[in-house]
Amino acid sequence: MIRGYATAHLSEPESPRALQWPAAAGAGLIAGAVFLIAPRGSPWSTVTFFSPTIMGRTLGPDAGPLIMIWVAHLLLALVYGLIISSVIARMTYARAFMAGAIMGLVLYGVNLAAVSMLWPEMRGSELTVVFTHIVFGLIAAGAYRGLLRRRVAA
Repeated sequence: MIRGYATAHLSEPESPRALQWPAAAGAGLIAGAVFLIAPRGSPWSTVTFFSPTIMGRTLGPDAGPLIMIWVAHLLLALVYGLIISSVIARMTYARAFMAGAIMGLVLYGVNLAAVSMLWPEMRGSELTVVFTHIVFGLIAAGAYRGLLRRRVAA
């Protein structure tokens, strides 16, 4: 039996109203890394780690070297992470997760508009891309809240 057990409570963030840039960048990169390993949000998907995929969209075979596609994916994930983190920086945990999912959906809309204008041949399988963006928003929101620098409890 454990004696004197008490549930640990997280202390409040150092600056609850300000965006913490290292945490925001880390959140984007963590979520981006998850989607490098499971490109469509599911490890059972037919798309694998070695498929040329950026944010759930599969590129053609002539897209270029895989390492450059991974770099482009992580750069886009970094930008998405910064955007999502800037929106949820002043929110509580529950609201941050909900806002992260909604921001993922908003970023999907921006992504769809850009892809439709610049690369219309990349459209298709939009349901999986929507799912990817929503789950990305959830992961980025959770990672940001978890990476926040916190006050030292006295």
